[in-house]
Amino acid sequence: MKPYRLFSLLLACVGATVALAQGQPSLRDAVGKHFLIGTAVNVHQIDGHDPQAIATVKQHFNAIVAENCMKHAVVHPAENRWNWGPADRFVRFGEENGLTITGHTLIWHGQCAPWMFVDEAGNRVSAEVLKQRMRTHIHTLVGRYKGRIKGWDVVNEAIVEDGSYRRSPYYEILGEEFIPLAFQYAHEADPDAELYLNDYGMDVPGRCQTYVRIIKELKARGLRIDAMGMQGHMDMRNPDINRFERHMLDLAATGVNVMITEWDMSVLPFVFYSANITDTAAYEARLNPYTQGLPDSVGRAWNTRMRQFFDLFVKHADFVTRVTTWGVSDGNSWKNGFPINGRTDYPLLFDRNYQMKPFVREMVAPKTATFDHFTYEVKGDRNAPANPMLPGCYPDPSICRKGNDYYVVNSSFSYFPGVPIWHSTDLKRWKQLGYVLNRPSQLTVPDGAHINHGIYAPDIKYNPHNGLFYMITTGMGYGNFFVTTPDPKKGNWSDPVRLPDVGGIDPSLFFDNDGRAYILNNDAPDHEPEWGGHRAIWMREFDWRTGRTVGKAHVVVDGGVDKTTRPIWIEGPHLYRVGDTYYLMCAEGGTGWIHSEVVFRSDSPTGPFTPCAVNPILTQRDLPNHRPSPVACAGHADLVQTPKGDWHAVFLATRPYRGQHDALGRETFVLPVEWRDGQPIILPAGQAIPYGVRTVEPTPLWTKKGLAVEAMFVRTPLAPWHQIDKRGRLRLDARSVGLADYRQPSAIGRWITDWTFTAETAVAFAPTAANDFAGLTCFHDDRAHIRFGLTLDGDGRTVVALEAVAGGKSQGVATAAIESLDGPVQLRVEGDNSVAYTFFYRTSPRAAWTQVGQPISADLLSTATAGGFTGTYVGVFATGDYH
Repeated sequence: MKPYRLFSLLLACVGATVALAQGQPSLRDAVGKHFLIGTAVNVHQIDGHDPQAIATVKQHFNAIVAENCMKHAVVHPAENRWNWGPADRFVRFGEENGLTITGHTLIWHGQCAPWMFVDEAGNRVSAEVLKQRMRTHIHTLVGRYKGRIKGWDVVNEAIVEDGSYRRSPYYEILGEEFIPLAFQYAHEADPDAELYLNDYGMDVPGRCQTYVRIIKELKARGLRIDAMGMQGHMDMRNPDINRFERHMLDLAATGVNVMITEWDMSVLPFVFYSANITDTAAYEARLNPYTQGLPDSVGRAWNTRMRQFFDLFVKHADFVTRVTTWGVSDGNSWKNGFPINGRTDYPLLFDRNYQMKPFVREMVAPKTATFDHFTYEVKGDRNAPANPMLPGCYPDPSICRKGNDYYVVNSSFSYFPGVPIWHSTDLKRWKQLGYVLNRPSQLTVPDGAHINHGIYAPDIKYNPHNGLFYMITTGMGYGNFFVTTPDPKKGNWSDPVRLPDVGGIDPSLFFDNDGRAYILNNDAPDHEPEWGGHRAIWMREFDWRTGRTVGKAHVVVDGGVDKTTRPIWIEGPHLYRVGDTYYLMCAEGGTGWIHSEVVFRSDSPTGPFTPCAVNPILTQRDLPNHRPSPVACAGHADLVQTPKGDWHAVFLATRPYRGQHDALGRETFVLPVEWRDGQPIILPAGQAIPYGVRTVEPTPLWTKKGLAVEAMFVRTPLAPWHQIDKRGRLRLDARSVGLADYRQPSAIGRWITDWTFTAETAVAFAPTAANDFAGLTCFHDDRAHIRFGLTLDGDGRTVVALEAVAGGKSQGVATAAIESLDGPVQLRVEGDNSVAYTFFYRTSPRAAWTQVGQPISADLLSTATAGGFTGTYVGVFATGDYH
């Protein structure tokens, strides 16, 4: 066949492929609002030898980087000889297709022509000669494409894992100065071009710290540096996503952007970690296990991990400006031959047939569920007693007052936003202001975190010395921290200030009259624990001017009120000054049935503290277990004084409905405090705490204006997946995350506040795969929940399905066929006095409700069965299968 005939056929193939792609979903359309999405292309593709690759680039990417054609040995093979053809075609291709172009790379120890470092006799050149050669190379290359290339990888892979400089010829001849020189020369050649550093293994602390120092030094010299490229050569174990994120933040803190460059993720067994293309390893069959394709379980795990990183990049789109894959499809990835020739890998966004991987399809064309409304209602007594003060799972209350304004905060565990905050002017009527930790920059509950992790026991205090409110708390897995605001009503709290010297849990603050401040917390004693649950209360001084602790910590309570009884879990400390006496109040006994509150006193804020005469000052453990309408587990209290001088206590307690079963979690109660013989008493021994069920009018979970103030997510959403349209309907992307996955599902809900409740929604959803599902959920945790909604049955018909999961195992599925559908399917769950949940559906507002399955006992979601600390979350949920 004549060459021109072959080329014409190739062009026709490309044109047909592009034509087929027109109007189809595009990756660049899906993510272009966040950052550039790029890929590396090679001359083989640009020259028309891989038309599917070019069609994929044109449809899905808006940026390209030169794979090899601009590397030193290719473009400048001899000192006085340049090979411009491939680079020219690469740049022209980018321009003709409206693609943002990145040049790769100006200075790199790899693929550098040997002449760069030696003279005619083969001896190493002097520093002055190398400087001149660098300048000539950079000026000529950058200058040729001045104004046509957006940015350049100026220096590539200069630092090794321990943070030292790679012993490249550049470094051996010029030392550390070769990096500033390269940036100087590049800026001289094109003052408008962006300039980048680039390296792999950026999750390694030593390497990242060195680049932070280099960036700061370049900026201090007045040299241009726009971004750090974090090469994304990953596998199924490395890098750790949380460490990778920390280093992204460290780099961004220097004032430069971050680019994810050379991104791919290998599924093959780990050999060794290196990006030097000259490294090889002996071929072994066990290291090439997927020659016939990926097993479904491996493919799902790969897609999950890739999506987690993509969501991370979207989360930080304020400083992540480009994400670039190193290759277009699996078939042309360098990973197929590295570090062992002949391996078959699957590391890129498109497979060998240039089809989108499932997680890409999910981003580009997500299945959606549309919810017309969601309401929650409780029919109770409008004149019910004050308790519970905050019904539902609002545990570990802390309270403070400024003037006539009272504020209360609660634990939120692994839900987002974190730390619900409430306001009152009379201690009777409470309004939720929202959440203290309402931005992902303040709180990231990562995938894998158990629902019982996250935020523990927040404490809120007002500091009259600087006019700021402080909320201090424990983030399980990342330590203790505080945030501040001058006005809690505005909902704008600071980013967290870490307290690395404060260990344990349950930190609290005390601001004394003299301007000194102290932090108290629970931790292990300063000696070997003498029994299980042996803990201590520690104290250290806090300098609120600097936001740091000062001096040494010391133990103020060891064990509890009476060590001879081996008390467990002294925790939740709060310090108060009344006159010239200091009172230290703590929880004792854990948060179960022997929970209590105890109090100590001292003439000094730092102790020594001695137990007061009457202890405990609050408990329900001394009452019969089988009493009617019990309130149990009372403790973990905080005190507040009114402007008139009266005292009240807020504390947690539970409302078990049978034995130790409770479905609501730990709630906030309130009682007046009596002072006797110089000490506070919240409740005399033997007295029961009464409660009542208050009416909750039908309350929407969202409106046209946005989500309701009480709405929550399960863990922290990194990327947006919900929106409310002009008609007030909520649309959820049915992401490939289920309720049992220990990840962040497409779910929005609220706490139930009583056993008797009704929650109702209406959903429009068209399932196309067996695992597609959209509807209601009653959720305790990943191993204990109920879902009720639309899905497909085994014959591919749309049905309403009810499934309960207990202990991580399905308890069976009940379904109801939908005979006719005039619009959204209405779904309802009713809780009753027998503490069971019954589920109904109807296909139109005029139709009768039809029950699906049998009522499900709330035992499944109770702490006595499922464990943990939390109550029942009810809301809307959607998931989709893209495999």
